[in-house]
Amino acid sequence: MRHRIYLHERLITSPAFGSIDFDEEFIGDPKWAAIETLGGKITFDDVGTEQIATHAVYIRFCDVSSQNFIQVSDGRRFRILQSEDYDERHEYVKLICTDRGLNEASKA
Repeated sequence: MRHRIYLHERLITSPAFGSIDFDEEFIGDPKWAAIETLGGKITFDDVGTEQIATHAVYIRFCDVSSQNFIQVSDGRRFRILQSEDYDERHEYVKLICTDRGLNEASKA
């Protein structure tokens, strides 16, 4: 595990009266992770839309849902498609993710 990641939960708060901008609050602590590239894996979400899985991320066991996303310390962002208890021993979690690009690109 050589990558420093931040496992974030995105909370959107209501805008102030008369404003159209939502505020985003990111919650999460840094974690160490192993990241590997996947090739040719397609998953389907709840409505049958296909999502291309680009990376598998392994972290120490914790509660993770697909509502979370990952931000790597170099600025890359990943959306979590699936999570599973790797080897079913409650030691590691395997996260199947799709690449969402660089954090800087999302600010444009």
